Amino acid sequence: MDRNSVNGRIARLCAWLRAGKRDERGATAVFFAVGLVLLAPATLGLVDVYMITTQRGQLQEALDTATLYAARSNKMTTEDIQIVGDNALRANLKLPEGQELTSSTFTLSDKGKVTGHATIDPPNIGPRLWAQADIEANSEVLRNSNNVEVALVLDTTGSMSGEMDNLRTAAKDLVDLVVQDKQTPYYTKAALVPYSVGVKLGGYADAARGTLAGPTAIQAVRGQDSKVVIQSTAHGLNTGDQVELSSVSGVKLDGSQIKGTYTVTWISNDEFSLNGAWSGNLSGSYKGGGKAQCLREGCLRFRFQDATRSHDWQTFGASDCASERIGSEAYTDAGPSVSFVGRVYGACGSGQIVPLSSDKTMLKNKIDALTSNGSTAGQIGVGWGWYMVSPEWGSLWPDASSAPAPYSTQQLLKVVVLMTDGAFNSPYCKGVVAADAGSGSGSASDHINCNATNGDPFSQAEKMCAAMKAKGITVYTVGFNVSSDADVQNVMRNCATSPDFVYFPEGGTALKIAFRAIAQDINSLRISK
Repeated sequence: MDRNSVNGRIARLCAWLRAGKRDERGATAVFFAVGLVLLAPATLGLVDVYMITTQRGQLQEALDTATLYAARSNKMTTEDIQIVGDNALRANLKLPEGQELTSSTFTLSDKGKVTGHATIDPPNIGPRLWAQADIEANSEVLRNSNNVEVALVLDTTGSMSGEMDNLRTAAKDLVDLVVQDKQTPYYTKAALVPYSVGVKLGGYADAARGTLAGPTAIQAVRGQDSKVVIQSTAHGLNTGDQVELSSVSGVKLDGSQIKGTYTVTWISNDEFSLNGAWSGNLSGSYKGGGKAQCLREGCLRFRFQDATRSHDWQTFGASDCASERIGSEAYTDAGPSVSFVGRVYGACGSGQIVPLSSDKTMLKNKIDALTSNGSTAGQIGVGWGWYMVSPEWGSLWPDASSAPAPYSTQQLLKVVVLMTDGAFNSPYCKGVVAADAGSGSGSASDHINCNATNGDPFSQAEKMCAAMKAKGITVYTVGFNVSSDADVQNVMRNCATSPDFVYFPEGGTALKIAFRAIAQDINSLRISK
């Protein structure tokens, strides 16, 4: 029975009652009295039926809304889902005075289904001629959630020395909020990319930047055709290369042990000769133990002219860090089997990368161990943030669970969070900080005498950000204490997915608030709208 029908019958009843009241004839009065006794309860019962039907619909509508709201929340336990659902139900359910919500239950299954059940007591306008059960409603919503892969790119340069405690706390808070305890039916993983003058790869270095040539053993030293000839099987040297000799015992040149740096003047597959070394000046006999180390790019040690006006020679050993990739793949996420990243000669940061993991304890322990030193190669941090969530780099990680999923995977959210506290000032040339590096990048005597191969580091970072966003990666940026640096602010704005994804916190408390806001936003994106 619809509302118009019920209202019409009530109106006709009222008119009939008023007519009966005016009619003073005895028969009519008796008939009216009997009719009133018989019809009034039935009519009021119809009102109850109408009210029950109406309120059941209102309860169902409010429960559907509350269940959907609970499903779209970032809560992952039934206990939390109950609180969110109950609050939403009470806010949306409007009952007449005196009527109450008698039960409210919301549950979350392992498959991501949120189930709601609620009851209210029935209305009581007419007489209770029979027992009436509570009005009830049921609702189900299957969460349309996402798997999450997020890379935290953290500035650990020397300028962060007074703020590392705040950064560690902020980063751990984000890990706690984003990486869920339950990894089914959807997973959430985080990776760490600490950066300073480079990105430290540790045991992943050879696979990512290529194996570097180490020293070869010396088998003999002899004089031949006035030359000093060094026998070293498969030495790999070229005429004109510089070579560093060490631990050559027994034989002497000009009365001294043969050691130090020489230029190669002649080669065969297994022998080479040295500049300024004449066979007539040899004495003694070789007793073994010597080593010959190449000093060009691609070797474990590199000798170069520095960026000072005097152009002195420097020899740096290779670190286990990475610098920018050069060439046609500079701004792509092509894997190392296609193109190696750049190497680093000289000092590097102390915090090592951590691939995607759902182990919150391990991730937070790694964050706690971070220290600060070095200058700022933010463009390299950006690149490695991308590589950490790129499926093209999955082969680098021995544990298959760290391999990022393909871009085409349904219900997948890939995120990079880029944080810096200052200018990107350390571009590279031939694996050494370039001559045109910015202020704050260290001494010119530690820079090579050539400009950055890829150019300005801010421009490099923006190109990398544009390329990763084109792949569907969401980018958040955090410019910490950079209110006076327009260049840093610009790169943070240009790198972010949108203006809503940019944060400029000033001070440690604001930094922690920014990271928490990013974590909450990631969780909102994780639960599809």
